[in-house]
Amino acid sequence: MSRKLVYSVVLVVVLMGVFGLAFRVQRVEASGTIYIKADGGVEGTTYIVSGDNVTYVFTADINDSIVVERSNIIVDGNGHTLNGSGSLMYGFNLTSVSNVTIRNLNVMGFGYGIYLQSSILSIILENNITFNEGNIYLGNSSDNTITGNTITDGAEAVQLYASSNNTISDNSMMHNSRGVWLRSGSTENVIHGNNITDNGEGISVDNSSNNTIVGNNITRSNDVGIRLLSNSRYNTVTRNNIDNNHDGIKVQQSNDNTVVGNNITRNSDYGVFLFAYIHDNIFYHNNFLGNTHHVGTYLPSVHVWDNGYPSGGNYWSNYTGVDLNHDGMGDTEYIINANNTDYYPLMGPFHSFSTTLGLHVKVISNSTIESFQYFASNSTIIMHVSNMTANQTRGFCRISIPYEVMSEPFNVTIDGANPTYWNYTLYDNGTHRWIYFEYEHTTRKIVIIPEFPAFLILPIFMIATLLAVKARKKK
Repeated sequence: MSRKLVYSVVLVVVLMGVFGLAFRVQRVEASGTIYIKADGGVEGTTYIVSGDNVTYVFTADINDSIVVERSNIIVDGNGHTLNGSGSLMYGFNLTSVSNVTIRNLNVMGFGYGIYLQSSILSIILENNITFNEGNIYLGNSSDNTITGNTITDGAEAVQLYASSNNTISDNSMMHNSRGVWLRSGSTENVIHGNNITDNGEGISVDNSSNNTIVGNNITRSNDVGIRLLSNSRYNTVTRNNIDNNHDGIKVQQSNDNTVVGNNITRNSDYGVFLFAYIHDNIFYHNNFLGNTHHVGTYLPSVHVWDNGYPSGGNYWSNYTGVDLNHDGMGDTEYIINANNTDYYPLMGPFHSFSTTLGLHVKVISNSTIESFQYFASNSTIIMHVSNMTANQTRGFCRISIPYEVMSEPFNVTIDGANPTYWNYTLYDNGTHRWIYFEYEHTTRKIVIIPEFPAFLILPIFMIATLLAVKARKKK
């Protein structure tokens, strides 16, 4: 083969490779700032299209900032990427607009991935927001929803500055300096159902009050799971799983917060640490297990550690007291230090189960509760339990049941038989009945029903009526 022919073949192969690569690379446009104008038009790109000036759809990846000036629209990323390459300040800039939905988009490489200023009623939905200095920022904005997003590798996953009545729910936040940062007078926000894992801090509440932190999974924070500081008051922290952080919760310069019904477990230093000269933070129905130190405080620092009788205090895995009067609470108090005492420590972990009626059944038990079911059709509760440790031989349940869930008198069976001990009139406050029972331990099925279940009342009444009619005819 001649040298000329060889060179020709090589050239053809190289050109085929280059053209093939060109066809495989997706189109990307970079033309300067893009505007979705107030009149509905799009400036700066042909890769965002709309047929109705309501829904705007990406048709390719874009390497620019987008300023949204039009309200009441949907921006659908269609799985594409908005990339700032580390040189642009904003991915999306929403200033003084309302009801803008941003969904199904990858946003990366900006100073702020999504920036809302003085905006309301917008929705940030099912996006992948990553490697921005600040991933999502809300300033002076209210009634917005951030839900179902994956938010990673930023200074903050979500930052709220002087913003109120926003909902941050069901997001996955990982590898950020902070998961959520509420600051400078952010109030009445709800942080719900998020998975906040492997961040520096999980949730930080700074000079912000009346917020609700509920049902989040906050794990493996390098510093602290939840921090309340700088005059943050009347915040509620409830039903969170705060596990395997350096510290679970830290409170400093903040009073009058309520921490209730959380699992505070396996934190490598403190489950809860309270700084000096703060007071009246309330802690009850929390489960403290496996922390190196459950609670640390600087004195003077005085707080409330129970909700009185019969509601009770917290479960402490290192509590050594006994329950001789069979009410699910220790007969002696749990002393934290000279100024802080749980007067009604729980003898088993606390659980709160939601029913189809929207009401909760609260259970204190030294058993592992494998399942809980409520059947409104016949007012029946069914629980499956097992022993927490292999050598555990005795189990108990102390249950608070709303009357709207089940009317008394109650009947409890353990695998079809009576408990070994029971007290079905432990306490009554007019809206709830507390009951207590014990059983020998193995895997058990617990059934709780009214003495005369609701589904039997009508048939019994009909039968009684027929019998009365027959008796009258005979007379």
